[in-house]
Amino acid sequence: MTKGEGGTHGRTPGPARDGTVVMGAGAARLLWLSLLLVLAAMYSAGCLDNGSENGSELQVAVTILPQEEIARAVGGEKVCITVVVPPGVEPHTYEPSAGQIARLSQADMYFRLGRGLLPFEDALVDRLLTLNPDLVVVDTSEGVSLIRVQGQDHGAMQGGDPHVWLSPSNLRIMAGHMAEGFSIIDPGRAADYAAGKEAYIRRVDATDTNIRDMLSGMEGKPFLVFHEAWGYFAREYGLVQVAVGAEGKEPGARELSSLITFARENGIRVVFAEPQYDTRGSEVIAREIHGSVVLIDPLAPDTLSNLERVASAISLIYGEGNGGAVP
Repeated sequence: MTKGEGGTHGRTPGPARDGTVVMGAGAARLLWLSLLLVLAAMYSAGCLDNGSENGSELQVAVTILPQEEIARAVGGEKVCITVVVPPGVEPHTYEPSAGQIARLSQADMYFRLGRGLLPFEDALVDRLLTLNPDLVVVDTSEGVSLIRVQGQDHGAMQGGDPHVWLSPSNLRIMAGHMAEGFSIIDPGRAADYAAGKEAYIRRVDATDTNIRDMLSGMEGKPFLVFHEAWGYFAREYGLVQVAVGAEGKEPGARELSSLITFARENGIRVVFAEPQYDTRGSEVIAREIHGSVVLIDPLAPDTLSNLERVASAISLIYGEGNGGAVP
């Protein structure tokens, strides 16, 4: 890290479980949109618009909401964080405005998700360094074993699957890079950043242990998901991610038929979808297998809780006597 650049494979309305939406997909999306308006109001400005808060000394930018959780845990109260991609917006297709770029160039440090993971981020970093050559840029996924992506749409480049934060192992790496970055621009509080990193990693370890307990004995089990965001999670816990459609696109009739057959053969009665995407294909499969569409958001800001929610939903699918459905 230096100045400039640093370091797969219709539910009836019901109660939600720990924030994972299991109501009808249409109603769930309306609820999600309502919550989105609240979040957007909270995050629209950011520190670079409002100035330092609570005596904050460091102005830091991150690309997506899940990174903010890590940066806050590691950096503590003296760090003010601006998130580039607003809540509910797809990072794969995001384009920052000229005004936003100008504001971001005033940051002390930028925690990028990773070189080659998001085209807009690569272009943004280049632009920011032109405007502010002293900006410290930290690659938070450096050292992560990236999953190769089939095809180059979906906003991913040769760098691989961009959803690196959906894995405890990767979160530990990202926290380490953030602690190093904070220490470079603020060496006087290096011990505080190291302590923040260790405290966050203890939370990651506890989450990891809980998930392994929930998924014990489920190695090799498949789960259906619209949008292949959960490859790192699947790899971490020995699961098999099976995509409904490719690159966020609705599946065709032949693929739907194949997926329905696959779900029936494997006792799957749940299709995971995302609130940012059209759920019609997922709903077709769910109706045919007499199952459910469960909405999960990989961009939820509470990453550790989100990972546990997903693990809980998967464990319920394969729970003894459950028949592959989330009750």
